[in-house]
Amino acid sequence: MIQDKVLKIGLLGVLSTIPGEIASRIFVYFGIGKYAIYELASLIVTFNRPVFTIGLIVDFLVGSFFAIFICFIFKKIGSCHLVIKTTLCSLLAWLVCEVLFSALIEGQYIPIRPINDYYSHIISAIIFGITLGLLIKKFIFKELKSG
Repeated sequence: MIQDKVLKIGLLGVLSTIPGEIASRIFVYFGIGKYAIYELASLIVTFNRPVFTIGLIVDFLVGSFFAIFICFIFKKIGSCHLVIKTTLCSLLAWLVCEVLFSALIEGQYIPIRPINDYYSHIISAIIFGITLGLLIKKFIFKELKSG
């Protein structure tokens, strides 16, 4: 059993990226999106070569940092409606990442992506937020209320 709460929250953030990646891969498979989330995340490091493993590492780091950050915020402001809050926060994080990505990489190192790619990533961010909210509610805030 993991006793360190920060480590546990980070692990929940890592685990929450997986359903979003699965959804984005399904979108790519059916031709709705051009890049899966992990491939897009790898472009931050490689600029023009989407690589699954590098994207996995980048997305795991971002997911764990995001989970730790919002958990500390929710401990201060309250944890009611946690799934809605994490979903909205993940959409805000998606927006910030897309703006940075579009400004730094898209158009310079890779061609402009089709609009469907953005929609597939929005849905993947929503799935990440819902998954993270459910996991944090079950494993973190349930412990705080009972402990």
